Amino acid sequence: MSSSAEQTEADQTPTDAPSADPETAAPPDPAPPDPTPADPTPAEPVGPPSWDVFAERPVPDGLGQAVHLSHELAGVLQRSRDDLAKDRGRAAQESAAVLGSLYELAALAGQLELQLARAEAPLVEGGNKRLHDLLRVLKNQMLEELRQRGIEVRDPLGRGHDEVAEWADVVHWRSGPQFSAEVVAQTIEPAVFHHGRDDHDDATGDDDKVVRRARVVMGCPEPEAP
Repeated sequence: MSSSAEQTEADQTPTDAPSADPETAAPPDPAPPDPTPADPTPAEPVGPPSWDVFAERPVPDGLGQAVHLSHELAGVLQRSRDDLAKDRGRAAQESAAVLGSLYELAALAGQLELQLARAEAPLVEGGNKRLHDLLRVLKNQMLEELRQRGIEVRDPLGRGHDEVAEWADVVHWRSGPQFSAEVVAQTIEPAVFHHGRDDHDDATGDDDKVVRRARVVMGCPEPEAP
């Protein structure tokens, strides 16, 4: 009877029981990772911020104050005046540059007139009268074009010293028996005048403003013998 019970207990003992030897025992399976790890950062609240996050700041002087319409119009008018003054200044500079170029052209045309007068006899005697006439016509056209714009070239040759003293510079004196008084004996550069200027020219006594002074050689009588 006892042998049958022992046989039954032996049969009920599991054959795959783990070994009690720790060196030969298989390690346990690792635990699977957590698919939703914990976030250490706390979640921010959803929705618009509250008024607590705003800091109060002082309002600059004048900001938020009502602006009178007359003050606003005065500011606009002042800005318009400033822009107009700048445009006028720019136009005045450009006009002065153009006038300076016209004065220079007038002086060159006056030089051309002097050279043609001196070259007339050699050109005619050399059979080039037609060339001289052509150059003279072109010179006259240039001077007339300038004259229509109020710019005139004046040759002081033969005029008295007192007559041209205010608009001619004497660069040399020449004495001789052919001179009975102080007169311009030679013109080196003619003078250039601008007619119709707003300012009155005291040098000429009229409204013609001398813009380029003439350069001349002044003749005078020979000094009397002591």
